[in-house]
Amino acid sequence: MLHGRKVVRMNFTRVITIILLITGLGVVAALLVYGYTGIQTISLDLVLAIMMAVIAGFAIDSLYRKFSPQSKILKTTLTRTPSRNVSFAKLLLPNNNNIIVDGTGRIIGREDFVGVVSTDKLLFIGKNHFRIIKEQDHFYIEDMNTKNGTQLNGKTVEESDPKPLKSGDEILIGKTLKIEFKEKNI
Repeated sequence: MLHGRKVVRMNFTRVITIILLITGLGVVAALLVYGYTGIQTISLDLVLAIMMAVIAGFAIDSLYRKFSPQSKILKTTLTRTPSRNVSFAKLLLPNNNNIIVDGTGRIIGREDFVGVVSTDKLLFIGKNHFRIIKEQDHFYIEDMNTKNGTQLNGKTVEESDPKPLKSGDEILIGKTLKIEFKEKNI
């Protein structure tokens, strides 16, 4: 919740900055066009210019928010319920949250663990750290050629050699975060 407040505060600050910048440019332009004595007679025009600056500021801010790249964490993640008689898996995180793996698999990386571990520990986890794939009703794990590696039950997982997973397996990510693999059949 606190993180969301910071985002709102930064957006509000950006809007105010844009409004003040456009207003300042409007005042300078009015001074150049009408001179100092002429500016007293056009106070209505100045008020309209300020109103237009406010509208332009909000328009620019909304366009910026719409087209600026966003982190995966800031987006809402929708999970679908698997259909009947299928297996899916979940990774149990230390903060009692889960990462659901269904379909053909999923790539797990640093952004999946934001808020789970400290920022210092996140540096040991790769952007795309490991992949869990599903082939013929079995799940496999493979490292994505990361610097700090992935371990399954204490054994190193290689990129070219996917290891089979079973419920209860312990995965060590980047030598810093332990999670548990659980498979469930519906």
